[in-house]
Amino acid sequence: MTFEQRDHCPSCNGTSFTELHRTAYNAPGLQSFLIAYYSAVPQGRHQEVLDGGTFSVVECTGCGLIFQHMLPSDEILAELYGNWLGRNDPLAPSKPPMPLDYYTYLAQEVMQLIAFLQKRHGRERRLRFLDYGMGWGNWAVMAQAFGVEVFGVETSPVKAAHAQSRGIKVLSVEELSNYSFDFISMEQVVEHLSFPRQTVLAMKNVLASGGIIKISVPDGSDMKSLLRSWTWDGAIAHKDKIMAVHPLEHLNCFTPASLQKFAEGCELKPISLPLGLIYAYSTDWSSPRAIAQNLLRPVKRFVLHKGCYGLFERK
Repeated sequence: MTFEQRDHCPSCNGTSFTELHRTAYNAPGLQSFLIAYYSAVPQGRHQEVLDGGTFSVVECTGCGLIFQHMLPSDEILAELYGNWLGRNDPLAPSKPPMPLDYYTYLAQEVMQLIAFLQKRHGRERRLRFLDYGMGWGNWAVMAQAFGVEVFGVETSPVKAAHAQSRGIKVLSVEELSNYSFDFISMEQVVEHLSFPRQTVLAMKNVLASGGIIKISVPDGSDMKSLLRSWTWDGAIAHKDKIMAVHPLEHLNCFTPASLQKFAEGCELKPISLPLGLIYAYSTDWSSPRAIAQNLLRPVKRFVLHKGCYGLFERK
């Protein structure tokens, strides 16, 4: 199993980078982190798969994207997503239900998008949504409950089968060209992709007239400063800090500025939902925390343009 160096920025195709961090995968600290994080993997398998690889993080001097310079091979990624992940997934159907605010967030986002798109297309048209990288299908099922025709793409056969059992139409990537979609959700997907620009361009090609693409990724705004002093010794206790550029998984690390440049390079332009519409379809006012989130999150996203949640349409 091998790693391949990315000689071009996966966002702007630039070739000038600044290295921010470098650690061999067989270094004791990083190896201990991976063994603790992927705790269900048989002993010795981490080293067997990753031996000879290097966790190198660079920043593109052209567009500011931070990304893992050494790309895991398809064989490594198949091992990672097929065998290493998912054992402790809190969203798995075998686990207890998520807290209620998880489901209310899904519902209000779906309602807000439907209300906005109905203003564009009219109420008589049945909207068609695509959830690209849908996981177990929770968001897709929520959209379906509000009368949307929903399709999904998911590389995990187990997750895809579960979503299909819940009534979601599962498509292969090759089948997407036979359809067009009013809304495409790419929630926590683009950071995982070896070739994110090509994938988003393919999604743009199946976007219906007046359609919207959502790209939501972890915010890596503090990653440069973090990596300057980062040590892997005891890092598992601080795993959330490194999550935006998590080894092997989060191959691309965005800031709000680099996400906007990425979208521009895909010939997409940002759009904002009206605050009045968002507030009208916000459903959870059950606690001071929920009230603050409902009031402030839309301002952060669509007025101040902070964070790495974006809605985009064709230029």
